[in-house]
Amino acid sequence: MTSVKLSNRLNVRRLMILFIVSLLIFQSLEAPAKDGSWSFAFLADSRSSRHETRHGVNIPALSLIAEELARDIRNEDTRCELVLFAGDLIRGQYSEDTAQSNPEAYQEWKNVMKPVYEAYRQKSESHAPVYVVRGNHEVYHKKTGTTAKSVLQDWMGAFGDGMPQNGPPPPPVETGQINSQKGLNYFVKYRDVLFVAVDQYVMQRYDPSINLVWLDHTLQTEKTGPHVFVFGHAPAWPAIRTRNDKSLFNYPELRDKFWESLERSGCRVYLTGHQHYTAVNVMKREGKPDMWQIISGSAGAPLTTGKPKIIDRAKTVYFNNANYGYYLCEVDGDQITMTFKYFSGAERKWISEKDSVVRYSVR
Repeated sequence: MTSVKLSNRLNVRRLMILFIVSLLIFQSLEAPAKDGSWSFAFLADSRSSRHETRHGVNIPALSLIAEELARDIRNEDTRCELVLFAGDLIRGQYSEDTAQSNPEAYQEWKNVMKPVYEAYRQKSESHAPVYVVRGNHEVYHKKTGTTAKSVLQDWMGAFGDGMPQNGPPPPPVETGQINSQKGLNYFVKYRDVLFVAVDQYVMQRYDPSINLVWLDHTLQTEKTGPHVFVFGHAPAWPAIRTRNDKSLFNYPELRDKFWESLERSGCRVYLTGHQHYTAVNVMKREGKPDMWQIISGSAGAPLTTGKPKIIDRAKTVYFNNANYGYYLCEVDGDQITMTFKYFSGAERKWISEKDSVVRYSVR
């Protein structure tokens, strides 16, 4: 009798253990949450100052950033799986006293970014997912002996030929634009996100120009998931008053067509640089989801000095011209969380700035 009771008790215990284990497995399947999240990094403008003629890159600042990016790539909590860089990697052929050729400066940039490339190689990535577009300093050909064609060839040899070759044509390239834009304009489909790189110098001049036909075509035909991010060098909206530079906001007709293309596609964030600070502009339209422009031109280029006046504080919700850094952007299903990370010289550590956060959901 005692042995029967003992057997029954053991059976009950086994059933309870099986029930608890089954419940835990079910809960883990039902709520993957952060386990399924991943991130990408965005930054721009690592060039040296106009007075630094020996080097094309701000080596100390970019080195600091590259080391931290490598940690984010290796860290299983952040899982940084792509890096986007929106132009002005180098000083370029800005003046006659430029010492480096563009190929030399591009190699210098790659040398400084070696921790990033190595981190991806250690994760057995066959191709390091570092995606770049040109800025105005990559197209400068002011030094004697350089031309628009030669600096384009320099770019293609260093980066363009290694970018996705899905840029225009098709559709046909408009008259006056660079005949082939493969490796200049391109898109990347990763997980359920579409990333579109927009080269803004397709007219072989210093003024911004965009292949809007291709951009529209790509956004409308290639977006199959909930998220799309467009990145390019020139900002569409100002945060502070500047000189009459070559930003898109000084070309309102082109800017408006560009922004309307993003809006039609459901793109919520435009990632850009050119201005040497970090800023978040929110654009609100009645009956439309909020859209954001993130300027992160703080990867080494000389930061805007002083305390510049914000044009419209209702639109510019974050501004930082004191620190070098980059945006780390988490994708967790329908949820996006984008945070500026900067290095604090005073505290000698990296800080994720709470006030910089852009967060939204796509339903």
